[in-house]
Amino acid sequence: MTFWLLLLCLNTPPKETNPVKLVAATAIRLYQKFISPGQGDVCNFSPSCSQYAREAIGKYGALVGVLMAADRLMRCNPGAYKYYDTSYPGIRNGKLFDPPENNYIFKKSTVRHLKELLNRP
Repeated sequence: MTFWLLLLCLNTPPKETNPVKLVAATAIRLYQKFISPGQGDVCNFSPSCSQYAREAIGKYGALVGVLMAADRLMRCNPGAYKYYDTSYPGIRNGKLFDPPENNYIFKKSTVRHLKELLNRP
């Protein structure tokens, strides 16, 4: 009951039927709506880390999306700029541009290997 009330507070009807993705997306939306504004603009990346997590979970599923978000959070630090030439494709609005599609996990060989691991009996 509380979960659905939270969804109504966020004014976003659920488009997703997977309960794990629903819970993850709702948790991220709550963070973005209530906690993030109090912190200010502190993320070094574009899109922000929470938006990156939402996109990754939406496109690649809950398990892989959460792993990608954790990887991004580990890379989100003031030292990220020293890897600009080798890891990130550019700077937008003074922030390192790093969309979910650029994550190293999604090289074809890595995806194939992950699918094989997840499909094992």
